[in-house]
Amino acid sequence: MPALLDLRRTVAATVAVALSAALIVFSLVVTDTYTTQASADARTSIHGADVVVTSEVATPTSSNRIPTEVAEEVEALDQVASVRGEHWSLLDLDLPEQLRNGANTDVRVLDLPDLDGPTSLTDGRLPQATGELAIDTTLAQSRGLRVGDTLNLVASAEEEGGEGSESSLSSSSTVVGIVSAGADSGEMLESGASQYNKIYATPEQLEAIGASTDYSFLYVTAAPGADTAALQEEVAQVVHASSAEADVASAEEVVVRRTAESAAGGGIITTLLNLLALVCVLVAGIVIATTFATLVARQTRQVGLLRCVGATRRQVLRSVLRTGALTGLVGSAAGAVLGIAGTALLVRAGAMEQLDGASLTISPAAVLLAVIATTVVTLVSVLRPARRAARVSPLIAVTGQDLNREHASRRRRRVAAFGALLLLAGLVTTIAGMSIRSISTAAAGGAVLVIGLLLALPLLVTAGAALIERLCSAQRFPVLHLAARNLGRNPGRSAASAATILVGVGVGAVLFTGLFSFQSSFQNILNDVSQKDITVLGVTPENEATVTSAVAEAEGVESLTTVPVIDVTQTVDGTTQDLSGIAVLDTEAISPVVYSTAGLEDLEDGVLIVGGIYGIPDGTTVTLTGPAGSTEVTARVREGWGAVVTPGTAQQLTGGTGTNSMVWARATEGNTPGAAEANIREALRGQEVMVDGREDAFASVTHNLNQIVLMVSVVLGLSLVIALVGLANTTRVSILERTREIGVLRAMGTQRTEVRRLVVAENVLTAGLGGLLGIATGTLLGAVGMMTIISVITDDLPTGENSQEAGSIAVSVPFLPLVITLLVALAVGVLASLRPAGAASRVPPVQALAVD
Repeated sequence: MPALLDLRRTVAATVAVALSAALIVFSLVVTDTYTTQASADARTSIHGADVVVTSEVATPTSSNRIPTEVAEEVEALDQVASVRGEHWSLLDLDLPEQLRNGANTDVRVLDLPDLDGPTSLTDGRLPQATGELAIDTTLAQSRGLRVGDTLNLVASAEEEGGEGSESSLSSSSTVVGIVSAGADSGEMLESGASQYNKIYATPEQLEAIGASTDYSFLYVTAAPGADTAALQEEVAQVVHASSAEADVASAEEVVVRRTAESAAGGGIITTLLNLLALVCVLVAGIVIATTFATLVARQTRQVGLLRCVGATRRQVLRSVLRTGALTGLVGSAAGAVLGIAGTALLVRAGAMEQLDGASLTISPAAVLLAVIATTVVTLVSVLRPARRAARVSPLIAVTGQDLNREHASRRRRRVAAFGALLLLAGLVTTIAGMSIRSISTAAAGGAVLVIGLLLALPLLVTAGAALIERLCSAQRFPVLHLAARNLGRNPGRSAASAATILVGVGVGAVLFTGLFSFQSSFQNILNDVSQKDITVLGVTPENEATVTSAVAEAEGVESLTTVPVIDVTQTVDGTTQDLSGIAVLDTEAISPVVYSTAGLEDLEDGVLIVGGIYGIPDGTTVTLTGPAGSTEVTARVREGWGAVVTPGTAQQLTGGTGTNSMVWARATEGNTPGAAEANIREALRGQEVMVDGREDAFASVTHNLNQIVLMVSVVLGLSLVIALVGLANTTRVSILERTREIGVLRAMGTQRTEVRRLVVAENVLTAGLGGLLGIATGTLLGAVGMMTIISVITDDLPTGENSQEAGSIAVSVPFLPLVITLLVALAVGVLASLRPAGAASRVPPVQALAVD
């Protein structure tokens, strides 16, 4: 049995397979690389130990640490070569009273790091004597510290081992070095440890600043030839005799545990990559199925002749499947090579953040999985065209007519009608899922909607083509009119071509809508929490003039205002408690500085604005007591401002005496708040104040979002390349099938340019219909999904927080990315038609009319 379809004719399917296989390999290799890097970091963090002892649950505030004597007993065991004890304590920055309620005022205290590993010094040196400290880059940046500055710390008596005492030990140390922390210096001791401020000190300095001198971890290295399992039991006996809650685990157990915690950081990226890989596989499957269906339809008479000379249906089926299997193997093998090369290039070039080129992991199992997966997808996609070829009647070789065509057309209409019903059912279910705040219901509805859309696509393409044909009259727009009519002549093929565009564009619209909605919601929440760019805390009556002058002169500051802060007591229903940090606001004075005064509409004398977190019901009468007297106010729960009163109310509480305050500043137009914040921090060096800005949080989210958007754009671009190859192939076959029709047009006087424009117009209409449907569907699903997820999250928030979070959520339709995506889809249609259009325009009329 000769091969019906040679590899040359299936080049589009081969390219689609190769590109999808390349992306699968890319996603698997990136996932493996993240895991390898996390495992390597985890192994680095245990310092080559064979057994790891962890005190209780290993938190900085844990009081049940491992005594030094126990570490000495462990080291004295016969099977032990060495023991490395590691301290880990929690101290507070010793700040002025007005700053002690600020964020990130605690620090993790660790032993001196080794500098022969991933940890390095960015400035200065490591401490060598009492009174010296090294700090990590996070603390240096957040507090504006440099080598030579003084750092004041305070340790409670509980941290020192005492019980029931509120006394504390204050200390002053000199910063002698700034450390860029790696996995061997406390980065993996707890989930998210890299976000915390860290200081490093000698054992003598630990004792001097009040940190615990007992150990949080013991890293036990076995002697050569020792039985590690037996050693673990011996260590457990010694440790549990005095620290029953301590965990004694093998090195491998600890590595697995820390790897799982660390690898979670790459979970979002790898999950998204795997999802997008599946999208490309789906697009490739559609391209493969369309290519083979088109080629089988093109060779219907050849199949009929083979049947006439004795070929069985099984032989015809096997012939097509054999070509499909060869296409899948060749394409997936080429794609695997392409994926490996591309991933290695990106990782080693540092294009992917958080991935080290040394951790690049190319697993044979991952490559084999990609080859098998894409080959299976190819065979599944080819199965239907193969069965269609096997059903070709031998009579077609004699009559030239396909007797099954009408039956197939009726079946296609029934499937499309069923798809339309699924489309409506999916739409209703999706909206219902959003209404009842059920993520699973909305997701199920979205899946049904997409399936229904793909099945109903022939009807939608026919309807769209008919609408375009009606709008573009034959007299005014003859090319568009004829192109739209040609789309409707073969709705199955047009729908299949449009589906490749629809899937890629639709997934892109879902992700873009979700991502930009998240960014917009985060911005709104950030605005709710802080309506100003920069806040300077800890301003006292003594330094107010100096601080405000320095802030006003800092480059990048447009305006500022001073906001008094008072501490009072509140009495609600007979219960009295402290209410500190009440801001005294004059809405007119703060208007030039803040972005919005929303939430302060009810602020007037005799009113206390509070957030829901204060637990005071709206409308409650509250008695406030300050140093000058008491006054009754009415509580109004409004989010975003904390606790606020007017200057008039504050006057009754303080009697006009000086109070501490804070300075709010706004960055100039065109200047980033981050730059202005840095300038203010520099201007206030040496002052006992704290500069806090919102730029870092938003910049971090925006940076991560941009990374994800870039990755999504690249992968979706790859899916559109796959669609381009498939669309170009089907266009070429369509031109071959319409050679006689083109000849008639040429014989009637149609110019070559008009033939080219006709072919280009058909492809642009196909890509445009697919792109528009994909954007509409993806935007709908992205918006509904975002609203449903946020609704579920806000339902789970404690009472009093819902109003702020729910009010801050905004579904943002990213018009620019969606328009760009649609333009790219149209460009795909144009590019896919250029070569076939050129071939069609070069067909001589006489040769075309002679075609049977």
